[in-house]
Amino acid sequence: MKHHPLTPREQEVLRLVWQGFTTRDIAKKLQRSFNTIAMHRRHILKKLGVTSTAQALVVARERELIADG
Repeated sequence: MKHHPLTPREQEVLRLVWQGFTTRDIAKKLQRSFNTIAMHRRHILKKLGVTSTAQALVVARERELIADG
C-alpha cells in the first residue's frame, strides 16, 4: 500500500483520537461540525489503508505519525 501523507488537519484529528477524544469531542474542540470531523476520520482510514480506528492508530504509531505524550 502506497503511503499517502495526511493533511495537517487530519494529523490533528488523529492525535486527538489517540488522546481518547470522540468525534463529537473533537468537533467541539476544533469548532467544526460533527460531519466534518467524521469526514476527516474517513479520509485518515482510507489514506492509511485500514478499515478501523484501532488499525489506524496501530499504523500511525508504526509510521511515527503519533507518539506517546
